[in-house]
Amino acid sequence: MAAFRQRLHRYTTLLVAELALLLVYPFFTGFSSHNHLFRLCAIVVFSAALYAVLGKGRVTAIAILLGIPAILIRLINATTHTGMFHLADEFLGVIFMVFVTCVLVRTILSDPSVTTDTLAGAVSAYMMIGITFGLAYMLIEHLAPGSLRDTIEPGKQLLPSEFTFFSFVTLTTVGYGDIVPWLPHARSLAILESIIGIMYPALLVSRLVGLHGRKRENS
Repeated sequence: MAAFRQRLHRYTTLLVAELALLLVYPFFTGFSSHNHLFRLCAIVVFSAALYAVLGKGRVTAIAILLGIPAILIRLINATTHTGMFHLADEFLGVIFMVFVTCVLVRTILSDPSVTTDTLAGAVSAYMMIGITFGLAYMLIEHLAPGSLRDTIEPGKQLLPSEFTFFSFVTLTTVGYGDIVPWLPHARSLAILESIIGIMYPALLVSRLVGLHGRKRENS
C-alpha cells in the first residue's frame, strides 16, 4: 500500500507540473519575460519527471545522470537570460525526456492491474510525449532555422511555447495549419509523432480492456 501511494504521488506530481506548463504560462504572455517563465515551468516538469522515475534500480542512476545536467543548464539559461547554452539545454533536455517517457510508457503498459495509479501515469506519459516532441522541434529549429514556419505571420521566430503547441496539435492529429513543418527532417519527426499519437491511445485502451477482462475472469 505504501509503494502504491508513493507511485500515485509521483505520477500526480508530474501530471500537475505538466498541466501547469500548458495552462499557466498563457496568463503571462503580455510580459517581456514570458519565455523565461515558460522555461521555469519546464524546469518544474523536468524535476517532476526525475522524481517520477526514482527508486527503480538502474533506471534511477541513468535518470540522475541525464536529469541533473539538463535541469542545471536550463536553470542557468532561465535565470541569467544569456542563452549561451541553448543548444546544450535543448539537446540534454530531449535526451532526458525521451528516456523518462520510455520508462513511463513501459511501466504503464506492463502494469498488471488497472488502478488510479495506472490512469494517472498513462495521462502523464501521453502529455510527456507531447512535451518531449516540442523540445525536439525546438532543437531541430535551432540546428536548421526555418524547419518550422508560421503561415499566419511568415518569417516570425517561433517561441518555445509555440513549439509545444505545435507538438500537441500534431500528437492529437488536429492539424490547425498555422505552424507547419517545412524541411524534411521536421516533417519526418511530425509523421513519427502523429503515428505515436494514434498508436499510444489504441495500445493503452487495448491493454486496459485486456486487464479488466482478465480481472473479471479471475473473479
